[in-house]
Amino acid sequence: MSADSRIPLARLALASSAPQDLAVTADVTRGEFLARIAAWRSCFEAANGINHALHLDDGLEFAAALFGGWQAGKTLWLPGDTLPATLARLSDQVQGWAGDLPQGRKPTTAAPAPVDKELDADSCRLVLYTSGSTGEPGAIVKTLRQLDREIAALETQFGTLIGDAVVHGTVSHQHIYGLLFRLLWPLSAQRAFAPRRLAYNEELTALGPPPLVLVASPAHLKRLPDNQDWTALSRGLRAVFSSGGPLPADAAHDVQRLWGQTAIEVFGSTETGGIAWRRGGGLPQPWQPLPGVAWRIREGLLELRSPHLADEHWYTTQDRALAHADGGFELRGRADRILKLEERRISLSAIERRLLESPLLSEARVIALPGHRILVAVAAVPSTEGRKLLAGQGKAALGNVLRAWLSGHTEAIALPRRWRFLDVLPSDTRGKTSERQLADLFHPHMPVPHWLERDHNHARLTPEVRPELAAFDGHFPQSPILPGVAMLDWTVRLGREAFAIPATFLCMETVKFHHLVRPGTTLQVELDWQPGTGKLGFRYRSDHGVHASGRLLFDPGAAA
Repeated sequence: MSADSRIPLARLALASSAPQDLAVTADVTRGEFLARIAAWRSCFEAANGINHALHLDDGLEFAAALFGGWQAGKTLWLPGDTLPATLARLSDQVQGWAGDLPQGRKPTTAAPAPVDKELDADSCRLVLYTSGSTGEPGAIVKTLRQLDREIAALETQFGTLIGDAVVHGTVSHQHIYGLLFRLLWPLSAQRAFAPRRLAYNEELTALGPPPLVLVASPAHLKRLPDNQDWTALSRGLRAVFSSGGPLPADAAHDVQRLWGQTAIEVFGSTETGGIAWRRGGGLPQPWQPLPGVAWRIREGLLELRSPHLADEHWYTTQDRALAHADGGFELRGRADRILKLEERRISLSAIERRLLESPLLSEARVIALPGHRILVAVAAVPSTEGRKLLAGQGKAALGNVLRAWLSGHTEAIALPRRWRFLDVLPSDTRGKTSERQLADLFHPHMPVPHWLERDHNHARLTPEVRPELAAFDGHFPQSPILPGVAMLDWTVRLGREAFAIPATFLCMETVKFHHLVRPGTTLQVELDWQPGTGKLGFRYRSDHGVHASGRLLFDPGAAA
């Protein structure tokens, strides 16, 4: 399908735009989808205020709510998650809640007749959140016109490649990438899509031979196991998209080796929309602009003029870039990651680039840890060679080798003092790794659990009670001890990781604290789960005896 033959988003909810029996998902026709839009329109029309927060896990219902809200004249705000802190930030911005949110509205009556009226592409708005480089969310307003122009560019660039394939995804539609690629683009291009997000590799292997497209992120693609049977998936796969961060070369090679596809990387942001794409299969390739996107480099920074932006002015990004001799551009890291350390300006991006040139690492992120003295810290994923060194000589040895690698390229004052070597970097549903997630690695709220035993009803583990745990903050600085409430919090978190515990907590039973826990204590934890009664028993012990014990009671009738 060409970009000209797709349905513009402003006309998507018109009955006359496409046949009513057209498949939107595997079991929902376009006529049924329009009925859901009408039901949501009626629901929103009965609500006061213009700004409404919307969160729904089901992609089809989400899309219906989105267009129903626009038909009702609402501006929809999309929280990236439903955490209490996220919703608290939204409470001053919105007048209503919809979908799966607490007190969220949902249609309860029969759907009225669909409205056969084109939407105003400039007045229909959406507010998305971006974490930026610090993890602090910022609200970004998008008009229907901006979203439509970006979809037109995607269809022009990739429509022929995709054809009539069904669109599946591992990323959330609550964010711009998943919203565009998983929902709005297939709806506009009259392709069927899967409404449920795929979270596990086992779900991918079961997709089968029909032609399909996978919308994924580096966070998922760098975790592809060799022991899965990918035969059915690879037979039907027409394209794999990756966005939300750089795709490591090893992950790109795995996609090509296991799935027989070269992943298409898409570069952009919530603020800018899509900017460029490349398909290198792990080889360094320049980024090529999407149709309609103009770019230039001024003072080393990438500048854009794009129909995906709110106006036609040149937009200066904080991405350092270099024009490529064969066309397109190379990205050289972020310019806004400059640390002033003892009157010296230190580029964290430059340290990252040097680390990634080492054969010992496949991924690395550098952050500054605040405190009495600012420290440079590194969270990294070792390569195969790096893992051999880590296993043979330990963390300190690998850190020392990498510090030596940086010497001569980084000022001595900026050499990293703290290291965390991981199997994978932490990431959110967009596949992005925020500064806050990285900082938590060095000042975690939870200890790292080493599971010794785990089944449906019983678990044993030894958590690492490190001095840098956040629970020790301010709790007798001269002689830190672990607060009892921290062990209760750990019990709930560890219990949810080990068992299918209901969401509703009721009370505590026979909880006792016996001995103090100090930094460096080696704990042994036992958890016993009784699903019939909703009781989670716990016991924390060490060589000093029992530290805490008791039971936590959950509502056995509530959902997990």
